[in-house]
Amino acid sequence: MRLLYFAFDQNDRLHKAPRRTVEELWKGRRTAEAFKFDVGDELRVITVLADDRLLPVVSFFLKVELDDGEITDASRIDAFEAVGRRDRRRYDTETAQRQFAGWPADWQHQLAVALDVPAREFNRIGLGGPLLMADLWGISLKKVIDYFDQAHEGRDRAE
Repeated sequence: MRLLYFAFDQNDRLHKAPRRTVEELWKGRRTAEAFKFDVGDELRVITVLADDRLLPVVSFFLKVELDDGEITDASRIDAFEAVGRRDRRRYDTETAQRQFAGWPADWQHQLAVALDVPAREFNRIGLGGPLLMADLWGISLKKVIDYFDQAHEGRDRAE
């Protein structure tokens, strides 16, 4: 399973984001100025877990506010709450709805072009993603990716 990050600039254009930059920004070791594009005051990242043919298995949305290029504590907590809190339906909470708001209407098209796959390939989406899950659960990013890899392999065998 391959982990790919994409981020939107402040003009709603999608860019491939270096894995190390995204992960170090999340950990507070870098600022958003490390990107070669201006994200503005909000980092909007789509994390794609793709198979060996680079077909997307699942795509996760993560939106966090920035202050001087750093992720704010309040925004980080909001993201954790969006993936961890449940009401009747998984994404009915206010925090989850905030995570899904404010994305470009053509995100699917831009991501399809970036990965050179049909837009219909993006049929599994979620909030947060492996980076947030690893932090929330206190395990390594590799373990989270391995979990998704095993789940995907099991699904392929069942089909």
